[in-house]
Amino acid sequence: MITARPTLQLLLLCALLLFGSRGVAAEMTAREVMERVDARHDGDSSISSWTMILIDRRERQRTRDMRFYQKDFSEDTKRLYLFESPADIRGTAFLNFDWNDLDRDDDSWLYLPSLQRVKRLSTSDTSDSFLGSDFTYADVNGLLIEWYDYSFVNDSEVVDGQDCWVIEATAKPEFREEAEDATGYSRIQFWVRKDIFISVQAQAWELRGNRIKYFSSSEIELIDDIWTVQRMQAITTRNGRQEHASVMQLNNVEYNVDVDDDLFTTDNMQRGLD
Repeated sequence: MITARPTLQLLLLCALLLFGSRGVAAEMTAREVMERVDARHDGDSSISSWTMILIDRRERQRTRDMRFYQKDFSEDTKRLYLFESPADIRGTAFLNFDWNDLDRDDDSWLYLPSLQRVKRLSTSDTSDSFLGSDFTYADVNGLLIEWYDYSFVNDSEVVDGQDCWVIEATAKPEFREEAEDATGYSRIQFWVRKDIFISVQAQAWELRGNRIKYFSSSEIELIDDIWTVQRMQAITTRNGRQEHASVMQLNNVEYNVDVDDDLFTTDNMQRGLD
């Protein structure tokens, strides 16, 4: 779940550069590994469609379909999520500007058709649920890599047949309050595949409610020479018992396509699917 913003953007379209020899990789620090996770190749732009599956404690499921647009603007990235169905959420939109400048906070807006207005999200809002799912806005936006210190928990652990590093991220003292407000997590661990530098698992300890979240990325394939995560899952547990879960399933994706700059505006959010 990081991007360096390592996170669950981490997970949304997590595709990464291959990194040379295992010998060189073995000498990397935990921080350098996470920087490689962040330095992924995900195209200059993309258009994709996703199905979000919400699963309650009785295993009942609800689905939501959305389109996702992403485009790089020099070193900055803009992202737009548009929900298409069901009817009660159709037209809902989420817009995020991921600024490369570390001294500049990301900008995020949410449009709810029922209120017919765009709401600007503050830093304290980003720990809230992303449209009723187990992912938060912080998971979707990504976390600032500069907020955290990184250390190896285990230098070799196998996940689904792949060798991984286990790395823990702990907020630096000078950023702890800001990081905890933005994420709602006290600490996070990542399982990073050594061959392609993708975080295939993550575990986050929530500050309140004795809850732990478990994230996973699977169905990872090369699409247009870009490593692409096609299935992401988040499970929320409390006192060791599962409360609910969410799945994001990729239906299709196109990379390096023409995406209009004007798509990424609050005015366009309100026009939505009309």
